[in-house]
Amino acid sequence: MPFSAREAAAWCQGRLEGPGKNIFQAMEFLPEAGPEQLTFIGHPSYARAFVASRASGAVCTNGLAVSRRPEQTLIWVPNADLAVAQILEKLAPPPPWPPPGVHPSAVIHAGAVLGQDVRIGPQVVIQAGAVIGERTVLMAQDFIGAGACLGADCVLWPQVVVRDGCTLGQRVILHPGCIIGADGFGYRFAAGRHIKIPQIGGVIIEDDCELGANTTVDRGKFSHTVIGRGSKLDNLVQVGHNARIGRHSILVAHTAVGGSVRAGDYLMMGGGSVVGDHLELGEAVRVAAFSAVARDTPAGQAVAGAPARPAREFFAQLRAYYRLPQLAETVRRLEERIAELESSPKNDSP
Repeated sequence: MPFSAREAAAWCQGRLEGPGKNIFQAMEFLPEAGPEQLTFIGHPSYARAFVASRASGAVCTNGLAVSRRPEQTLIWVPNADLAVAQILEKLAPPPPWPPPGVHPSAVIHAGAVLGQDVRIGPQVVIQAGAVIGERTVLMAQDFIGAGACLGADCVLWPQVVVRDGCTLGQRVILHPGCIIGADGFGYRFAAGRHIKIPQIGGVIIEDDCELGANTTVDRGKFSHTVIGRGSKLDNLVQVGHNARIGRHSILVAHTAVGGSVRAGDYLMMGGGSVVGDHLELGEAVRVAAFSAVARDTPAGQAVAGAPARPAREFFAQLRAYYRLPQLAETVRRLEERIAELESSPKNDSP
């Protein structure tokens, strides 16, 4: 939808510099932005490139040295990334929700409870005793198991499974293919075979969490697996049974948290990282991408590597590793020099 620079500045409470009447058709990254597109600048490298770009406007973080042509507009804000989020909220098209009510193809048990103003899409299945909160949206082919409880204003995109006895808080978003409450991976080897251990706990996803496509949170063996309030899990994340993830945590794609892990609030895990079973991670632990945490980690520590160790130590070792070829060449030259000196006539014994 077309919008003016003045409108964009009002949406993000920014300060205008330059023409306020410039009209934009969309937002775009700086290298691809054209004359009718608004871009954003949050880093000095982009600040230098703006004046020569084709973009007619930019949202800029305060303090950056950004030059502009007379026809270009700048919108100054404390944080360009957050301002972009505010603008995109205004530009986003309405979500493609099913209409209010229940689609004729949905299968809903008579013992299920539906709150007011729910939207139930095609081929949704809701089993006995499930509770669906007010204004919650279930897209096509979602499955809600017996006794599951979904809070108000949740959004479940297509083919989400919330199994029996699991609970979602309010305003939870589950993206396509997300599985809540699959059996925990529990077996014991006896009599020459793997014997399955029943998993009779559940899962609790607290308020304001968002879980990405094809992410799985396993149900607990006895008690519940818990994802703390405000946490955001990317696509293809695995959380093992009985794990407890603290509030406002971030788990990037392809991360895996082992069973019975206890993690404090504000955990951050980079893509492809893993945490072993039964470990404790303190508040605000940061795990670098592709790291493997194999021991308890105190609060506030940043770790990296496999096995993970303090990040400063790991990166010092990594720098030394990359110097090994140079070091090997130095050692080779020293060996040649020593051999040359030892074979010199002046070093011969009388």
